[in-house]
Amino acid sequence: MAARRRTRIKALLAVTGVIIIALAIGAWGVLAGWFDQGSVTGSTTGFVPAAAPRASASDPSWPTFGNTPESTRSNTALNVTQPLTERWVVHAGSLVELPPVIGGGRVVAGTNHGLAIAINLQTGVNDWRHNLRGAVAASPALTGLSGTASAGQPQLDLFATMAGDLIALDPATGAQRWSIALGSAIETSPLVVGNGIYVGTRAGEVVRVSLTSHRPVWTTAVGGSVKGAIARSGANVIVGDYSGHVSALSQATGRLAWRATSPGKVFAGSGRFYAGAAVAYGRVFIGNVNGRVLGIDATSGAINWVRVLSDYVYSSAAVANRMVFVGSYDHNLYALNAITGAVIWHQNLGQKISGSPSVLGDLVWVSTLGQPESAGRSYALNMNTGKLEVSLQTGRYAAAIGVDGSLVTTGVDTITAFTPHPKT
Repeated sequence: MAARRRTRIKALLAVTGVIIIALAIGAWGVLAGWFDQGSVTGSTTGFVPAAAPRASASDPSWPTFGNTPESTRSNTALNVTQPLTERWVVHAGSLVELPPVIGGGRVVAGTNHGLAIAINLQTGVNDWRHNLRGAVAASPALTGLSGTASAGQPQLDLFATMAGDLIALDPATGAQRWSIALGSAIETSPLVVGNGIYVGTRAGEVVRVSLTSHRPVWTTAVGGSVKGAIARSGANVIVGDYSGHVSALSQATGRLAWRATSPGKVFAGSGRFYAGAAVAYGRVFIGNVNGRVLGIDATSGAINWVRVLSDYVYSSAAVANRMVFVGSYDHNLYALNAITGAVIWHQNLGQKISGSPSVLGDLVWVSTLGQPESAGRSYALNMNTGKLEVSLQTGRYAAAIGVDGSLVTTGVDTITAFTPHPKT
């Protein structure tokens, strides 16, 4: 009897040991991503070549964070080749975390200390400075400019603040025209289409404000805080949020057209979208802090492809020439195939990349986060090959932007303008 009992105990211990080992292996596998769906290769289904990002060689403005309402952060027609001659440097006084914008012959930016600045694009002279109530952690937006999505509307410089205000300033003088409090911090750069201003809040709401009445037209709650820029997709606007969802909302009513959920590791959830979306080729491109970059059908919300990178993706994508450019905390700038999500090239720049890249001419620009702050740099790489072409000792968050005849970069607290001189 005692022998049989000992045998049963040994068997039970053996089984228990096997179970413990299996659970340990399974737990390790979850952490290692063994059960993760991983990268998914896309197809040409829903890919629309005609819906390529707009390009204009003589464009005088970069009026919003993403340049165009689709937020593609690109203009491949610009002539911004080397060598670059420094035209002027302006010290902003505090952190310029998001890129400035350009329009009406001015460079307009906001700072971490709540200062709005307008600088003459040609001379670097400060046209005006205006103290806002609250830090600025978003690019401003310029309205009413010819050739933009709000042409014919009142001309204003719009700023969103961490105090929850949307503030409109006079472009010529910096005087405040109007302000509206939305009740929660705003980190999204305003998107302006026609008479509508679209912003997201930390409270997880997307709000359309009338450009003329200065009142909310509609407010729609999404799953989590909205921090990335909003993009236009046909009659909808696209927004990612901190619940790991990407939503398409009607511009007119705010009603949900579709919603996609980011894939992620098992038991790790769907991550968070800090990055804003870019819309081109009939698709939505957006990166997640869980390392996933997604290509989503802009009409249906179906996920066409997934590319898994090895660390956070905070940067919004730039899109050009059927490529999607994103930076990662793994130190790499990636060029992904817009159709399949495959990696075309990647370049290790030696520091984390937090800010969004931009495509100017045939170069893709990006800044590295840099530790310490002074270690941040701005780089330009050949868009097609990833070859490093330019390295500037200024940068940290925001990549360069440009218009015809000018390129503008930011350091931690500086804004610099360059004149390109094409090689002969």
